[in-house]
Amino acid sequence: MKKNFFRENLPLAVGLVLTAIGISAAAIVFHQQLWRILPLYVSLAVALLQSRMNRLAPLLGGINSVLYAAVYCYYALYGSAAYALLVSCPVQIATFIRWSKKPWGDTTVFKKLSVRQRVILFFSFAASYAALTPLLTSGGRFVLLDSAITLLGVLSALLMMLSFREYAPVTVLGVILSAALYILMLADTPEQTTYLVFNLYSLVCTSTAAVRIRRVCAEQDPSGGSAS
Repeated sequence: MKKNFFRENLPLAVGLVLTAIGISAAAIVFHQQLWRILPLYVSLAVALLQSRMNRLAPLLGGINSVLYAAVYCYYALYGSAAYALLVSCPVQIATFIRWSKKPWGDTTVFKKLSVRQRVILFFSFAASYAALTPLLTSGGRFVLLDSAITLLGVLSALLMMLSFREYAPVTVLGVILSAALYILMLADTPEQTTYLVFNLYSLVCTSTAAVRIRRVCAEQDPSGGSAS
């Protein structure tokens, strides 16, 4: 019999409650409107599900991406807004559909990138970053960081949709850069504290997923074979 989800993930569940309290406190201090922090409350549930690579995470996350797009536009983070609405939302919904077709408990069956695929992805990312950044030069002060976060989001979303285990560490890197972005924005918009508080919790959850996915993949494929 499966253990109760929250009992099985008690430390992260407690962290979720404490993070929600922190977000609410910061929102009150900085007089934030509810619609600007609403995606964060939904994201707490998504982050907890993601820590277990649960199939429901991308479904809820895809719906929540629409709310994030509106908030990103408010803060002039147009690259992130475009990613949330045009990439994150449809890709996460597609991820839920694909993962549901190859279930493994509450998650799915994962694959591993080959060395050739990793090399191609690295140079594709570098070329995309070089091409995207000039297009967003008028999109705000943090265009370089925003572009990197956007492209890492695209990469992790696609890897996740295609069930490649490498999506987990890529996601962790994106969360770290997002935390850096919110820290830099604090001087001009101290209300970003709410997003920073969530990002710290998200970092714990995504790091947990990056560790757990190795164990899951070892159970699914003891030989550790890569995709062809």
